[in-house]
Amino acid sequence: MNREAYRLANQIKTDFLADGDCLMEGLKKKEMGRYKAAILTEINKEKRTVRRCYTKRMVAACAAVVCLTGVTLFGGEVHAAIQQIRWSIGEALGLSSNLEAYRDVVNTSVSDKGYMLTLQEAVVSEEKLVVNLTLQREDGQPMEDILVPDAMLYVNGKPMMIGAGGGAGFLDEEQKILGVETSYELPDMDLSSENTYRLVFKNLGATDAVRGTWEFAFVADGADLIADTIRIALQKEFTLPDGVTVTLEELTINDLEQRISYQTSDYTDYLMRVIAVEPTGEQIRFETMFYEGKKGSGYMMNQEIIDDGRISKEAEHVTMSLYTVQLPKESGQMSHDYQPLGESFEVELSF
Repeated sequence: MNREAYRLANQIKTDFLADGDCLMEGLKKKEMGRYKAAILTEINKEKRTVRRCYTKRMVAACAAVVCLTGVTLFGGEVHAAIQQIRWSIGEALGLSSNLEAYRDVVNTSVSDKGYMLTLQEAVVSEEKLVVNLTLQREDGQPMEDILVPDAMLYVNGKPMMIGAGGGAGFLDEEQKILGVETSYELPDMDLSSENTYRLVFKNLGATDAVRGTWEFAFVADGADLIADTIRIALQKEFTLPDGVTVTLEELTINDLEQRISYQTSDYTDYLMRVIAVEPTGEQIRFETMFYEGKKGSGYMMNQEIIDDGRISKEAEHVTMSLYTVQLPKESGQMSHDYQPLGESFEVELSF
């Protein structure tokens, strides 16, 4: 099917079981439960902070977007009271780049149960899909609550049992337009060529959710963004307190994200953190976002990139240090007492 066919398919109403911020498979049941509970607690705490910041930033971002009040057609119905806006993924993430060269502009709307959901854009990178949406009431009235859409993602017709994370906040002072950014982790999938994606939303909000059907289908590929990704080999090996070896493998940098991939020789219940220091003294923190114990593979993400706190393109090198903390054995109460491990090392950059 071509792109036009998928755009038409979006008009046909047709579940986003992506609840949680990371996916871990293959761990022993008891270990997996403890690991997942602790890391989700930690990451969700970060996400709540992000969401609190989002509302103000999104309102500011909306000021730079042209809002068009007019008549828009959806399924043959006229919605004259709805403001339509164009809101990019770059604006949603607070990036200096708008990712224009890499985005697929879907800009498709579906209405049900009195709410219009618009899929604005999609960007595909290595093992990741990022989308941003806007939600509005069909009658143009304000929304009292932040109704985050919940969906099932299908890739090439196959349901993805994956984790997702992101943020949501109102784009306007009147609270008529809700902006939502969601990142889906798709490990072990080749996204460097064209794939078909389908998002099926069944719920708006968690408590007292609005139930309906909002479905979108589109094609996208990450070939250009993956090709433009800078890859810097690290190959630094450390021994954790439990005897497991961890190898920091690669630093990857592109317009969407910055991450450090790593491998462990066996399952470990230690979380990783890398702090990179630029010659100016600026610190950039990479936090564990994904770990698959069975394969011993994971990666850390630069969380500061949300506010464009990435490693600067002017930096010729950074000094990296590895920190670790053990997951709690008896409870889900996460310790923040990260301890340095091994010696710091310098990484030459090549922007």
